[in-house]
Amino acid sequence: MEYVLQGWQCGSVYKPIYLEAQAAVALATYLRAGQTAPAALVNGTTTDPTNSATVEPAVLLTPYWVTSANMESTVIKDKAISATDLCGAVGASVCTAAGIS
Repeated sequence: MEYVLQGWQCGSVYKPIYLEAQAAVALATYLRAGQTAPAALVNGTTTDPTNSATVEPAVLLTPYWVTSANMESTVIKDKAISATDLCGAVGASVCTAAGIS
Protein backbone atom coordinates (compact mmCIF):
# COMPACT_ATOMS: atom_id res chain seq x y z
CA MET A 1 0.00 0.00 0.00
CA GLU A 2 2.94 2.29 0.66
CA TYR A 3 4.13 1.96 -2.93
CA VAL A 4 0.63 2.65 -4.25
CA LEU A 5 0.37 5.85 -2.22
CA GLN A 6 3.84 6.94 -3.26
CA GLY A 7 3.06 6.41 -6.94
CA TRP A 8 5.58 3.61 -7.48
CA GLN A 9 2.84 1.05 -8.04
CA CYS A 10 -0.46 1.64 -9.83
CA GLY A 11 -2.55 -0.51 -7.48
CA SER A 12 -2.84 -3.74 -5.55
CA VAL A 13 -5.28 -6.62 -5.33
CA TYR A 14 -7.32 -7.00 -2.14
CA LYS A 15 -9.90 -9.48 -0.93
CA PRO A 16 -11.47 -8.84 2.46
CA ILE A 17 -10.29 -11.63 4.75
CA TYR A 18 -13.54 -11.66 6.70
CA LEU A 19 -15.51 -12.43 3.52
CA GLU A 20 -13.15 -15.26 2.62
CA ALA A 21 -13.40 -16.65 6.14
CA GLN A 22 -17.21 -16.50 6.11
CA ALA A 23 -17.35 -18.30 2.78
CA ALA A 24 -14.85 -20.96 3.92
CA VAL A 25 -16.78 -21.67 7.11
CA ALA A 26 -20.10 -21.87 5.28
CA LEU A 27 -18.74 -24.22 2.62
CA ALA A 28 -16.87 -26.37 5.14
CA THR A 29 -20.02 -26.72 7.23
CA TYR A 30 -21.94 -28.20 4.30
CA LEU A 31 -19.08 -30.46 3.23
CA ARG A 32 -18.48 -31.72 6.77
CA ALA A 33 -22.17 -32.58 7.10
CA GLY A 34 -21.95 -34.57 3.87
CA GLN A 35 -24.35 -32.21 2.14
CA THR A 36 -24.08 -30.42 -1.15
CA ALA A 37 -23.54 -26.71 -0.72
CA PRO A 38 -26.32 -24.58 -2.20
CA ALA A 39 -25.77 -23.07 -5.63
CA ALA A 40 -26.14 -19.60 -4.13
CA LEU A 41 -22.92 -20.21 -2.16
CA VAL A 42 -20.77 -22.15 -4.63
CA ASN A 43 -19.72 -20.30 -7.77
CA GLY A 44 -16.77 -22.35 -8.98
CA THR A 45 -14.52 -25.33 -8.44
CA THR A 46 -10.93 -25.97 -7.46
CA THR A 47 -8.71 -28.85 -8.52
CA ASP A 48 -6.29 -30.64 -6.23
CA PRO A 49 -2.79 -29.73 -7.49
CA THR A 50 -1.47 -33.24 -6.77
CA ASN A 51 -4.47 -35.11 -8.19
CA SER A 52 -6.28 -33.44 -11.06
CA ALA A 53 -9.10 -35.98 -10.79
CA THR A 54 -10.12 -34.42 -7.47
CA VAL A 55 -12.35 -31.41 -8.07
CA GLU A 56 -14.06 -29.67 -5.17
CA PRO A 57 -16.67 -26.92 -4.98
CA ALA A 58 -15.33 -23.44 -4.34
CA VAL A 59 -16.49 -19.99 -3.40
CA LEU A 60 -14.52 -17.62 -5.62
CA LEU A 61 -14.65 -14.03 -4.44
CA THR A 62 -13.95 -11.12 -6.72
CA PRO A 63 -10.86 -9.16 -5.69
CA TYR A 64 -10.86 -5.38 -5.40
CA TRP A 65 -8.31 -3.23 -7.20
CA VAL A 66 -6.97 -0.82 -4.57
CA THR A 67 -5.60 2.56 -5.61
CA SER A 68 -4.84 5.68 -3.64
CA ALA A 69 -8.37 6.85 -4.52
CA ASN A 70 -10.15 3.95 -2.78
CA MET A 71 -7.60 2.87 -0.18
CA GLU A 72 -9.48 4.57 2.68
CA SER A 73 -12.73 2.77 1.79
CA THR A 74 -11.13 -0.67 1.37
CA VAL A 75 -8.00 -1.74 3.23
CA ILE A 76 -8.11 1.07 5.83
CA LYS A 77 -11.84 0.63 6.54
CA ASP A 78 -11.41 -3.16 6.85
CA LYS A 79 -8.36 -2.69 9.09
CA ALA A 80 -6.14 -4.75 6.79
CA ILE A 81 -3.57 -2.04 7.50
CA SER A 82 -3.82 0.74 10.01
CA ALA A 83 -3.86 4.33 8.81
CA THR A 84 -1.38 5.17 11.57
CA ASP A 85 1.16 2.61 10.38
CA LEU A 86 0.67 3.42 6.71
CA CYS A 87 0.86 7.17 7.16
CA GLY A 88 3.84 6.79 9.46
CA ALA A 89 5.67 5.02 6.65
CA VAL A 90 4.75 7.35 3.77
CA GLY A 91 4.23 10.64 5.58
CA ALA A 92 1.13 12.53 6.62
CA SER A 93 1.06 14.72 3.51
CA VAL A 94 0.87 11.66 1.22
CA CYS A 95 -2.02 10.25 3.26
CA THR A 96 -3.82 13.60 3.34
CA ALA A 97 -3.54 13.85 -0.44
CA ALA A 98 -5.16 10.41 -0.73
CA GLY A 99 -7.95 11.31 1.71
CA ILE A 100 -6.65 9.01 4.44
CA SER A 101 -6.95 10.37 7.95
